[in-house]
Amino acid sequence: MLHTNRQAEPPKVTGLSPKEGPPGTKIIIRGENLGVNPQDVLALRICGVECVMTMEWMSSSKLVARTGPCKGVGDVIILTKSGGIGTCTVKFRGFFVQTGPLQESAVWVDESRLFDKQKSRRVQSPIVSQEDPLGLSDEATHKKISEHELVELFPEGSGNLNSDDFVAQWFLVENHQGSSFDDLKAGLTHMQRRRTHTLDGPASLVKDNLDSFTECINTLTSLQGMIMSDQRASEGHLTDQAEVILSEALGMANDLFQDVLKRRDRADTIRNALNVLLRFKFLFSLPGSIEKNIQRGDIEIVINDWSRAKSLFSDTRVKIFTNVYDDVEQRIQALQQKLTNKLSQIPAPLEEQKRLIMYLNGLETAGNPAWLCISNHHDWITSTMVSCQVDHIKAENQGSEDQPEIIKTVFGIAGYTTAGGHAGGQGSESVAARFRTPQRVLFVEELTEILMQHLPDMYKLGQSYLAGELKNITSSRYGKEDSTAFTAMMHDVLEMYCNLLRAALVPNSLKSAGAGSAQQLVGWQTTHQEMYTDWIPHCVRYVRSCYSSLRAMDLAGDLTGIVERLVSDMRIQCMAALFQKASEEIRCLYLQEDWVLDVDDTTGATTNLPQKYENIVLECLQILQDVLTPSVPGEQEILTNRASQKDLSTMCVNLLQSFIPTLQKLTSKDVEKRCKASQAEFLTQTGEELPNTDVRLLIVLANCNLIVSQILPRLIESFDKYGYPAAGEIHEAVKLRFEDLNTKLISAYVERRADPIVGAIEQNMYIGHFSWTESFKPSEVSGYLKELLFSMVAIHAEVHATSPASLYVIMSRSLQAIAGELARLFSCVTRFSEGGAQQACLDLIGLQGATMAYQSATSKTCFTEAMACLPEKSANDEVSGKLMDKFKRSMKFQLICFQGELIKM
Repeated sequence: MLHTNRQAEPPKVTGLSPKEGPPGTKIIIRGENLGVNPQDVLALRICGVECVMTMEWMSSSKLVARTGPCKGVGDVIILTKSGGIGTCTVKFRGFFVQTGPLQESAVWVDESRLFDKQKSRRVQSPIVSQEDPLGLSDEATHKKISEHELVELFPEGSGNLNSDDFVAQWFLVENHQGSSFDDLKAGLTHMQRRRTHTLDGPASLVKDNLDSFTECINTLTSLQGMIMSDQRASEGHLTDQAEVILSEALGMANDLFQDVLKRRDRADTIRNALNVLLRFKFLFSLPGSIEKNIQRGDIEIVINDWSRAKSLFSDTRVKIFTNVYDDVEQRIQALQQKLTNKLSQIPAPLEEQKRLIMYLNGLETAGNPAWLCISNHHDWITSTMVSCQVDHIKAENQGSEDQPEIIKTVFGIAGYTTAGGHAGGQGSESVAARFRTPQRVLFVEELTEILMQHLPDMYKLGQSYLAGELKNITSSRYGKEDSTAFTAMMHDVLEMYCNLLRAALVPNSLKSAGAGSAQQLVGWQTTHQEMYTDWIPHCVRYVRSCYSSLRAMDLAGDLTGIVERLVSDMRIQCMAALFQKASEEIRCLYLQEDWVLDVDDTTGATTNLPQKYENIVLECLQILQDVLTPSVPGEQEILTNRASQKDLSTMCVNLLQSFIPTLQKLTSKDVEKRCKASQAEFLTQTGEELPNTDVRLLIVLANCNLIVSQILPRLIESFDKYGYPAAGEIHEAVKLRFEDLNTKLISAYVERRADPIVGAIEQNMYIGHFSWTESFKPSEVSGYLKELLFSMVAIHAEVHATSPASLYVIMSRSLQAIAGELARLFSCVTRFSEGGAQQACLDLIGLQGATMAYQSATSKTCFTEAMACLPEKSANDEVSGKLMDKFKRSMKFQLICFQGELIKM
């Protein structure tokens, strides 16, 4: 015992029920660390008597055992392999029951010592009270000592005068606590006098009645002589005649006392019946006690009484006992059915279910109550989840007709409107619809709560069953197949939970759903998905909490893997949905364009749309940060997963370039028709008009330049900060798309502004029937050239005020078109006069000198081709110089925008 391997706390006994009793008493021992299994308990001593053979191990905090032949007060000590020798904080008192004449006993009891032999020869009434042998009467006011205290004082004795272990001290303390010493001496004298009287009684009787004894002896002698003489005189034996006489007397006595004898026999029969009823009172009162205990809820008492009755009367052949026992069995069967029905009522507290299972096992119910309870849990959870889906689908279908129309606003806030109403209104219907939780989100919350509230109870119940705590001895179903079947049940519940959520939120991931569950996974509408897109992060958090709780339950890897895959798919779906929602809101930003310009020397005149675009993307990244970052051990790394990096990059590119269609729509001809009523009201209140197409092109071009130069680098930096892969590649791809849009916008603007100028050159050149063959002397540059420069100045001023970053490209391309047109027109002239050649040369030199800052290789080539069409020596340097100076003085303020600085006179 001293060398026991101590790996745990030593056992400790804290409670006994009952705390006293005779040998064979069944007691319940409660405490701590009472062994990890039955084999761990090495010894159990109750008052020093070993009782481990009768012990029944229930749990580490409960044992049941029967006491041995112990007497007195003592401890209950337990010895275990894991904890060693234990301690006890309560006491047990063992005592031997003195069997009386009216008590039931399974063994023969010698009753001779219970009665006085002389007094037992005659029938007398039982003594009601015992006479005090000391002849004293203790009428003092001292408080009586309790029997428990007397047992502690005299553990081996008794105060009963008829008991073999009678102790005089017990008797005196119990009955004469207040008597004085003189009284006790008088009592001793009284006892001695009674003893002397008892011993001297027969001798004094003979002395006092000696004459009577002598007379009796003489009479008996005379009687003997008479009998001997009569026997000699008679022919037969004297006893024969006496027998005849006695037989006649007996017959006459029987005739006289027949009724008395019958009444005696009937009394004996009744007495025997009463003795039987008294002896087997337990069996006859058992049906009534079973009903009373059931009503009070004392099922354990019912089980103990039934087990005792079964061990005593299950094989009896006595008819009356059989009838009573059959009644008991019927009541027990009714109780079994009642407990079975109550066990099937789910949900119920786990401890109550375990208690019902233990009751059914104690009643030896057919089947396996624990496995039945586990199966009921499985069926109830699955049916409840399906019912939850049906209810929410029905609620969504009923509310779809009244569902408000979705109006896209700033990301993360969706505005709703009813028929005939405006978005963002203050009506009660609009406000209520804006904060209405979608049915699918409510379904996710309720389904998750159902699983997390009831699956742990099912798992704990299964673990207790597999550990043998709920095993039914009458059932043969217990083994490895139970563990496999229980794992299959858990897998079925978790798979159904995941499939139901996939059907509601991620329907595209249901490729692996079986045909048997296909009917349970349909019914959700595929329209109005925008109503719950913003709630997907909330749903992901709910499912994540479920996954975290399942990992805390220490389930098998394949069970938690089902939910882990669901979380990964939901995170990817959330990312795709939020990117898609953000892209749609960005595409609809053209409806929020108010054309209020913010003028800056660097970026030009821009609106607030690029800032809204940036805010939507940044808010989307912030929302996704919580979703994409693993918060539970075991979650998949989406941002670093190679399988999803390509799709992630594509979604990022699509999100960033979704602003391009918005900018394109702002340049369309029917943009006025697509403007919202709120924009039109705003423009009316401010007294402004919607910019024309040319100005809108330049504003959009300025917004595009702002995005490429400032906003896009900041967004790419945010992508890189949040850990998105291939941020550089995303930047390059999106930048190319915006630059392509920039090129198209410039081409559209040049086409709208430069083409009319180019088309008017020929008309302005030959106005007034001008001809290059006429003889004249040039006095100044041509009027068409001045008109051409005025148009270019207008373009320059418009572009410089709105989109200065695109000024060079627009002016350069406009100059290319003009130079090309001049080269074409001059190539079509068949002959130049001397004055016409000088005039054409002067015009080309003036235009080329004025637009030198915006000339490209193409425009220079065109000017060269145009000059090649003129005759040689067409330019007079002296005349051309004077005329050019005159041109510069007259067009000084117009030429400043082309030169960038004042022209020196």
